[in-house]
Amino acid sequence: MRLKTNLVVALVFAGLLGYVYFYEIKGREEQREAAEKSMQLLDFSESDVQKLIIDQGDTLIALESHDGDWVLQKPVQGAADQGAVERYVRHLNDSKRERVIGDSAAVAGDAGLAVRYQLQNPRLKVLLETEDGPLDTLFFGADSPTDRYVYVQQSGDNPEIFTVRAWIYDNLNKSVFDLRNRRVLSFAAHEVGEIRLGYVGSQIVLYRGDGDTWEMKVPVEAATDEEEVEKLLKALGDAEIKAFVDEEPDEEVLASRGLVAAALEVSLLVGEDRAEKRLYIGEGEGGSFYARDPSRRPTFMIDSTLVQALQKRTFDLRDKEPIKFDKDAITRIELEGSGQSVVARKDTSGTWAILEPQGREAKSWKLISLLGDLEGVEVKEFVGDGVEDLILFGLEEPQLRLIVQAEEEEPLEVRLGREKGDLIHMTRIGVPSVYLVEGKTLGKLNLKLDDVSRVPKSAD
Repeated sequence: MRLKTNLVVALVFAGLLGYVYFYEIKGREEQREAAEKSMQLLDFSESDVQKLIIDQGDTLIALESHDGDWVLQKPVQGAADQGAVERYVRHLNDSKRERVIGDSAAVAGDAGLAVRYQLQNPRLKVLLETEDGPLDTLFFGADSPTDRYVYVQQSGDNPEIFTVRAWIYDNLNKSVFDLRNRRVLSFAAHEVGEIRLGYVGSQIVLYRGDGDTWEMKVPVEAATDEEEVEKLLKALGDAEIKAFVDEEPDEEVLASRGLVAAALEVSLLVGEDRAEKRLYIGEGEGGSFYARDPSRRPTFMIDSTLVQALQKRTFDLRDKEPIKFDKDAITRIELEGSGQSVVARKDTSGTWAILEPQGREAKSWKLISLLGDLEGVEVKEFVGDGVEDLILFGLEEPQLRLIVQAEEEEPLEVRLGREKGDLIHMTRIGVPSVYLVEGKTLGKLNLKLDDVSRVPKSAD
């Protein structure tokens, strides 16, 4: 009897739980979702949108989605800002109604309602077309007296008048410029394989070599300042058009903008097929410059900061730290200068010893500091490349000859020669280039025997 009673109680309890779940919890959730859906301005799936029309009275903007890419059709034709259009559609899908001002019956019975809220000639119309056809058009009229809301009506079976938050209107009232592709050049920086900077009478060519390392090919074959090259690409990749000027310029207009024989031309070769991206930069005006991408018809204005970022000299893009080595791997140092010669060696425990002259104890910290100073030498001016005659620069019989060597590697020899003002000539044997570096470099590197060693106490 007790078992049967417990079974009945369990069944009743399960029934109550089912009722609470299906009619209370799930039912209320469905009601809430239905209520939220009824508050949407338009009910659609963002991925189904095929066309977007924004009518501002004096300007009609028409965009179409072609294979997932938005294209501007009116008032001009061209690429759209994909992110901006997608945000627009997303914002429209998320936007909610606030308060009903006049239901469908009231609107049908009083033609003056539309006039009162300035909906007979709305300042903005928005129309979406999906795969299933066009949706109701949204008409945006006057602001509310407090300017917090905007009066809205939509076409179709339910032409009621309601309000939306004013910021919703602001986010939907976009200009052609807002939705247009405003990137100066569209490319992925990691796909760029070659950069060409053309100036009047000169050119710089940079090539991405093995290991993603940039190399200069023109006007000289040399290592580059990787950071400067990446900064150049970033400035160009991030740059946006300030204003579109001429939609269909002819040769006369291009010439007047300085865009026929441009003062500066940038060319990128991108991807495996080496597709070319080009930018012509012409005359300046009011802190901006006229520019043109020849793959697009319009001329446009770019900011002077971009032009400054692109106006690079050969010096700017060359590697200005030509003495590169792993200082921890160095096991031998030779110093020859000021009539003295010092040879030091590091053993497997990392301890330095003076080999020549004998009878001296090495100051290891001083030798380690010497390697750091050598590694940090920075070029102030590139004097010449492919130089054969070192006598002209005092490098045949230098003030200092410094040789460092890692185990089982070729020695690296640096020479410091004739001074020139506050600078001094330097070269690295095996690299036929002559540089000017700070004159104080000589004092840092030309260490004397007493600087790098001491007489052992036992020998005093």
